Amino acid sequence: MNNLPALEIDFSELINIYFGTIASRLLMTAIDMKVFDHLEHPVSSDTVAEAIISHPYNTGLMLDALCASGVIMKNNSLYSNCQLATDFLVCGKPAYLGEWLKRADDAAQPFLFKMEHYIRSGPDSPAEEETMNGEAHCEYYTHSHAASSFAGIAKSFANHISALPGFKECRKLLDLGGGPGINAMAVTEKNTDLKATVFDRPGIVKIAEEYIKKYGFEDSVSTIGGDYTRDSIGAEYDMIMITDSLYYDDNDVDAVLKRCHDAIKKGGMFVGIHAVLTHERTRPANLVLDLLTETMTGQAHMREEKFLMYALERCGFKDTTSKMIDVCGMQMEMNTGII
Repeated sequence: MNNLPALEIDFSELINIYFGTIASRLLMTAIDMKVFDHLEHPVSSDTVAEAIISHPYNTGLMLDALCASGVIMKNNSLYSNCQLATDFLVCGKPAYLGEWLKRADDAAQPFLFKMEHYIRSGPDSPAEEETMNGEAHCEYYTHSHAASSFAGIAKSFANHISALPGFKECRKLLDLGGGPGINAMAVTEKNTDLKATVFDRPGIVKIAEEYIKKYGFEDSVSTIGGDYTRDSIGAEYDMIMITDSLYYDDNDVDAVLKRCHDAIKKGGMFVGIHAVLTHERTRPANLVLDLLTETMTGQAHMREEKFLMYALERCGFKDTTSKMIDVCGMQMEMNTGII
């Protein structure tokens, strides 16, 4: 008797993984062509083709595929943005993520074609300025970080931080490695008596000052430019927060945290929020995949859960805590310690 193999599952998940590459390329092509700028109101595919100077029939196919991807919608042969595209993919919007996606894509494309090389041979020892904590890298992505902060990350951080015990009594806060300053602005909105200082590299705080002025936070948010691994960060803070920044080796993390310990007043708090790997470095899936370019090429080393809590304990902080929080649909870890 002949017996065909009996399988308990189908292969749809493999197909979904594969076609994800097409959906990604489609999205990046539409961003490059500024397609979403022309879909704020219902229009025909011919109208879009005329606006972006493209082939009418293939433009319609592209728009149908974007509908299938859930980015835009179609009704009575007219296309328009879904809320996702309206908020994040239209040029000029505060939370426009197109530049961030394009920069990530530019970094990923060379890696994708050399992935086997990196798997077989290992990283190529990038120069310091090319690493995730390198100055050029950080300045290059500052405006993109501002967009992602406006996209909801800053408000989410602020909601979690403002819920901490004693936050309402805080009067002086340091946002260490605060980038464009959006997180600090969001936190001060939760406590009108709070004055925040954004500390980052001089080139980055110049950008932060532009955002602070643009959104009217000059009275509540100031800046200091320098290198927080060696320059003075100030003193007598009620709270120091570091978000998505301390991706260093333990010795470097400890050195920074000891400086923070000395700069926080008695009874004050440190709070850090970072992306971390869990489940033996296999989750969250989007983080593992997102950072594959930088980790395989030696530009970054992703930390595992509770790395910061253990560092806080080594550096003399008390009553340390660690918990996973939701930040715009992403799982991140929030750690706190008291002086």
